[in-house]
Amino acid sequence: MSAKNILIVPQNWLGDIVMAQTLLKKIKNKNKSINIDVLVEPVFEELINRMPEANRAIVLNCKHSELGLGKRFRLAKQLSGTYDQSIVLSRSIKSALIPYLAKIPIRTGERGESRYILINDLKSFSREDRRKTAYRYVSMYSEKEELDEKYFPTLEADPENTNNLISNLGLKLDKKIVIFAPGAAFGPSKMWPVNKFKELGSKLENNFLILILGSKNEAHIGEQIANGRSIISLCGKTSIKDAIDLMHISEFCVSNDSGLMHLASATKTKSISIYGATSPDLTPPLTNNKEIHYVKASCSPCFEKICKYGHYNCLVEIQADDVFKSFK
Repeated sequence: MSAKNILIVPQNWLGDIVMAQTLLKKIKNKNKSINIDVLVEPVFEELINRMPEANRAIVLNCKHSELGLGKRFRLAKQLSGTYDQSIVLSRSIKSALIPYLAKIPIRTGERGESRYILINDLKSFSREDRRKTAYRYVSMYSEKEELDEKYFPTLEADPENTNNLISNLGLKLDKKIVIFAPGAAFGPSKMWPVNKFKELGSKLENNFLILILGSKNEAHIGEQIANGRSIISLCGKTSIKDAIDLMHISEFCVSNDSGLMHLASATKTKSISIYGATSPDLTPPLTNNKEIHYVKASCSPCFEKICKYGHYNCLVEIQADDVFKSFK
């Protein structure tokens, strides 16, 4: 008998949660009557609220690195008897604790970290397929399946929040908007150099309003690129829902391979994506409205956070002139 109520436990990273919507879409494509809840940290609740396939976000008040056994026990007790199946997308032990403690009968997940008691419906993937994140996600439910565009993430816009943003930020919409997302939580091997963003900005600023998005930890990067006129840094000043709505009213988003890239790919904007140490073959922007810039250096993709050679050729060899052509 197929499950009627499913709990999804994604990895708690922005990009991974966006890509996890592919799984929600597959489940709903198989059976529209299934209720799907998603277990996330508080900061991602508003992201789940923009996924029409999700019934609700279940919020676990634990920090990303926190084990929080007491909190997990209490939440599991509240959820006990609610679900027929859980699908755990992370390979960690702690991510599998709540489904186990809540006594969910079918607990689907990958082999990893000796979770043989916690996970009772084990899925296996080759090393190459493991790195194809969205493919792996959609293959966690029912049969393994290639990623079809009908499963691409699509996040809903909020017109009321959009209007509030335009007013509160004092945005003048006499120019089309371009989003810059120059950060990447992964590390510098994913980050196109700041001077390249500045050069691209100088080529665009006469014809576009450029908004720089990122976390408060990336505010120093945004300030280096901003000019206070047509290039404005909003790093640390917007929430996830704000970023979604700003992207929906933007023509283009220039980003590294980051969470904001995946967020942009789920909106109406054109995703112009820059890859360094990672590969667009494995974690591409899941949209047909995209352009990818990738220089496959002799050492790439290395998947290292810091270039062990110190040259970052995979990034510095991508020229602002080449990215500028994506706007024509």
